[in-house]
Formats: sequence, structure tokens, C-alpha cells
Amino acid sequence: MKKLIVAFALLLALCLALSVAMADDLADSKSIINLMYKNKPGSTPKDYELIGTIPIEDKVYEVEWTTDSDTIKVIREESGMVLIDVDENNPQEVYYVLTATVKDEAGNSVSLSFDRFVPAAINLDVLSEEEIVAIAYTLEDQAKLPAPTALHGVITSIPSAYSEKYGNITVNIQVGELADQPIQAYRLTGEGVADLKEGDEIAIAGVIKNYKGTFEFDAGCVLIPVEEVQSARVAMYAWGTLEAGAAMTRESTMTGVITEIPSAYSEKYGNITVNIVAAGLTDYTVQCYRLAGEGADQLAIGDIVTVTGTIKNYKGTIEFDSGCQIVEVIKAN
Repeated sequence: MKKLIVAFALLLALCLALSVAMADDLADSKSIINLMYKNKPGSTPKDYELIGTIPIEDKVYEVEWTTDSDTIKVIREESGMVLIDVDENNPQEVYYVLTATVKDEAGNSVSLSFDRFVPAAINLDVLSEEEIVAIAYTLEDQAKLPAPTALHGVITSIPSAYSEKYGNITVNIQVGELADQPIQAYRLTGEGVADLKEGDEIAIAGVIKNYKGTFEFDAGCVLIPVEEVQSARVAMYAWGTLEAGAAMTRESTMTGVITEIPSAYSEKYGNITVNIVAAGLTDYTVQCYRLAGEGADQLAIGDIVTVTGTIKNYKGTIEFDSGCQIVEVIKAN
């Protein structure tokens, strides 16, 4: 009987020791998660990864991540990491609570939560010019819009006259009816800038920033044709925001001049691959991959073509994906 009592006491002590060990493991897990993520930025504008497991001594504890938002998906990846898939096109800010839970074999658990938010999407390719100006006016000092863009407006003043030496000029423009929210084009370059005067309607492409309270296109901005503002905006937004492998979540339409034909027209497949440039912005060339539609067989360098489809970043090439279609063609000759 004494042996049974001793054995039971030993078993009880072992169970207590295991319980204490597991409790310590849970506490350690919570500390690790807190240390890794407590100081992370609250803003989560893009998808991001989190750890899926925590190894402690000879055990591995799985971390279960959850959120209280229907617009955010939690995906456990093959690598063991956990992907938090946010809606990058939310028109308004989405605030959510991100929670990590770790359980042990006995069913005990610890949880830790973090406040996060998805900022409102700034889709410069589809926003109106007035909306872009309004967003620009919310920028903090030295902050920039997330991608280069283009606006058109009327010159209201010329803070710095054209410089023959540097080939640039600084002008202020009014966009639409926004007389109280001027946009400056700092050291504007491009064909025709020497002849600019107050009252001229112009279009500008470049990076918009807040420079000590002046909302401006930064140095390096260029004069572009007014009628090509929207196409320029689409090209610059794609170049400025799409990471390798990413694609727009909506169809885009863009007009540009054909500068190159990487793949000639295929009679068999009825398509052609061309590179187009909008508003003379050669740094933002967009490829139209396997472009199809009426007139595809007659396309030539110098033609102006309007294309619609989904734009993506394919290994560093910004392109309309296969399936893109011709909307209109204006022949060069």
C-alpha cells in the first residue's frame, strides 16, 4: 500500500512538473510573440506574413492567428508561415484586431492581441484629379503619394521664370475648381516649357509631395499632352505599385504609341505583342502581351493604340496580360 501511495505521489509530482513546464512554455510563447510584433506598425496596407509555430526546447507549438474582420483572410502556407491577406482596395480605412493563440497538449492556451488597420486605398489610376489633389493635401511634411501620377490644370502663377541655363520653370496650377488647393510644378521640364504663361492649360507628370507646406510635383516633373493624362496615370501607377507577380484587381484602359514589337503577329493565334508609351514617358513603357482584336495584324511601330485588359508585373515587365484587347488604332501613316 505504501508503494502505491509513493507511486501515486511520484506520478502526481510528475504531472505537476509537466503542467508547470507547459505553463512556462505558454508564457514563453506569449513573450516571444509580444517581442516580435508589439512594435510593428499598426498600418498594414499590403499582405504580410507571421510566424506559424514557436519551437521551445524539444517541442513545437502552433500559433493560431485570427482577426475580427470579414475583409481579411488568414492563410496558413506550406512553409509554415501564416499569410494575412488584406483588401488593398478598401475605399475606407478598416480597423481590426489581430489575435495570436497558442495551446498546449492539455488544452491550456494563451492569447495576445494587436490593434491594426488597413489604410484607405489610394488608387491613383482611377481616382479623379480632384480626389488626388485632396489626398495630396493630407500628406505630412516630406511625404509623397504612393506612386507618380499626372494632373492637368490652368497656370495661375509662375514663382520661378524659365531658366535657359537649367531648362526648367516653376509654375502653380489650379486643378478643376480647386482654387484654394494649388499644385506647384517645381522645376518643370519638357518641350514647350519656355513658352508657358499664366492662363495656359497644361498637364504634368511626376511625384507629388508636401514640401514644407507646399504641395508640389517634385523636381524631375515633366510637361505632357493634356489629352494623355489618364493613360500616363495608369502607366505610372502600375510601375509605381506593382511588385513582381502582382496584378491589378481591375481592368485598365490605356492609349500609347507603339515603340517596339517583341513578337510579330501570329496568324495561328491571332495575336501580337507590342510595347507602348503614353505621353512620351519612356520610363513607364507597358507591354501588351498577346494583344488581339481588329487591326492586330496591321499594327506597326508609330501607331497609336488603345488597349484594355489586366495589367501585371511579370518578372519586372509591366504588361497587359494575355487576353488584352484592342479598343482603337490610329495608324501612323
